[in-house]
Amino acid sequence: MAYTFQPLTKNNLQDVQKLYKLVFENEYSIAYITKKYDTSYLIDGYFGHIAYFNEEPVAFHGAIPILMQYNGVYEIAAQYGDAMTLSNHNGKGLFTKLGKLTDAVLKKKDIKFVWGFPNQNSEYGYLNKLDWKFKERIVGFKSKNPIISLEKISKINSKTKLLYKKHIEKVFYKYKCANSLTGSVYKNNTIVSTTRSKEFYKYKSLNQNFVIEIEKVKFWIKIKNGLLIGDIETPSPNQFYIALNILKKIAFKNGLHEITIQASPNTLIEELMNKTNWNRFDSWIVGYKNFSSSFPLENLKLTFGDLDTF
Repeated sequence: MAYTFQPLTKNNLQDVQKLYKLVFENEYSIAYITKKYDTSYLIDGYFGHIAYFNEEPVAFHGAIPILMQYNGVYEIAAQYGDAMTLSNHNGKGLFTKLGKLTDAVLKKKDIKFVWGFPNQNSEYGYLNKLDWKFKERIVGFKSKNPIISLEKISKINSKTKLLYKKHIEKVFYKYKCANSLTGSVYKNNTIVSTTRSKEFYKYKSLNQNFVIEIEKVKFWIKIKNGLLIGDIETPSPNQFYIALNILKKIAFKNGLHEITIQASPNTLIEELMNKTNWNRFDSWIVGYKNFSSSFPLENLKLTFGDLDTF
């Protein structure tokens, strides 16, 4: 099979849209995909490559520039994501080819390093084909509602889905706050992580996440397949547990079937959640590859909110 490869541009985003639908069965608008890959607030350009066969898109590998910091120093890195290939084109080396092409462009743009959360389908490829490294896995904690999920039931049709969405928005409206979080990973030690600036939160808002405050504790949350907690900010451990229990009651009372929070090990979130009775699980690896960074990337610490789809 003869493939051709094209860099991601504003003019071929519709091909990424098509692959989202065919590979993941996700229907994203061009407006959403444009916002996701337009990081002009930080650096110009769209980053990623598309593979074509008979002029039809068959695979894609994207990267999103993001500002990182370590000990008061800043570098632009890129988060890899949206690695997708049509099933009948798997095993042709497209994942590796697209990754290497994108790596080359990122290096020319002086991107210092790349990182991401490879899932079970792409973990082997990143580590063995693209020479990524990893030190640890994200740890996650879940609390499940034994009662039937109203969120799931609402997905029966578009009308009930919209009604439930409006109900949830109303429930959380009184807890919403405009303030962003500084990042809980910075509480423990000197680490490498995302810069939690106003621009960062504005960019991330495309995924419809928001910050709420309960008992002076801030939660960065998203409602999708339950309640997802991207990060926290708390005055004390005791206040965190009080607020978390209130949040749990609100979520379960209003039909959200589970709550999930995730973060790197040896961070404030893991420390706090280890003292709860929530179910703990191992999640994705925190993978990375150094191009020209001076940062100690083995100290990379992240939270659920850093996932590109959060």
